[in-house]
Amino acid sequence: MSRELVIARDVPLAPLTTLALGGPARALVEIDSDRTLEEALRLAHDRRWEPFVLGGGSNVVVGDAGFSGLVLRMATRGVSLAPEGDRVRVRAAAGERWDALVARCVSEGLAGIECLSGIPGLVGATPIQNVGAYGQEVSDALAEVEVIDRDTLARATLPRDACRFAYRHAIFKEREGARWIVTAVTFALR
Repeated sequence: MSRELVIARDVPLAPLTTLALGGPARALVEIDSDRTLEEALRLAHDRRWEPFVLGGGSNVVVGDAGFSGLVLRMATRGVSLAPEGDRVRVRAAAGERWDALVARCVSEGLAGIECLSGIPGLVGATPIQNVGAYGQEVSDALAEVEVIDRDTLARATLPRDACRFAYRHAIFKEREGARWIVTAVTFALR
């Protein structure tokens, strides 16, 4: 049995973005699980509201009029580490803070994303932008990305090669990949 979906109305978006700009969202749901995400997407479909995924709010500009659809504020949590040969697979939920994940991996003695410290935002946004710094990019250490189709609710796991990574680019910015919402990312670290 699922709990009732909590929908906040007329939520100011400016405090949720790093630029502190923008009017209110018609509706906002805090996404704390994959089930909540599915329910929120069904709600958006039923009410014909455009869904908008909001992570840490960096590089997001919202107009003064706000957003007339449904904001899906990613707040999923969970990190797991699993040794696999000479690597450690680190799986993180999309709502985990990126810099906290990098710090944890460094404290565990893991290499592959250490130069990406200090980048704002959440884990789920990192493959979309293929964030990078100091000669490292997320795509260098990424193993796979878990996604859900915003229209069909079908789930998929995309291996690194299917993400079409390039400089500050991935399939998620293309028409074909824009339908996917990132739910978790797995890295293979040394």
